[in-house]
Amino acid sequence: MMDKFISEHLYNKDIEVYFGGDGDQRLRGRVVGSADGVLVLENGGRRDYVNIEKVIAAWEV
Repeated sequence: MMDKFISEHLYNKDIEVYFGGDGDQRLRGRVVGSADGVLVLENGGRRDYVNIEKVIAAWEV
């Protein structure tokens, strides 16, 4: 369900995702993909693959 939301509303946008805990538990990047429970963020030429189930919140930056 989160894959669909990301694909329809956040694709190709810069976002930050929060995993809980202190402020360091965040990742930022451009959404370049979302499928099979994995969010793909690109930032500075690096790709981060995120388990969507671990994301507590996400917002555009």
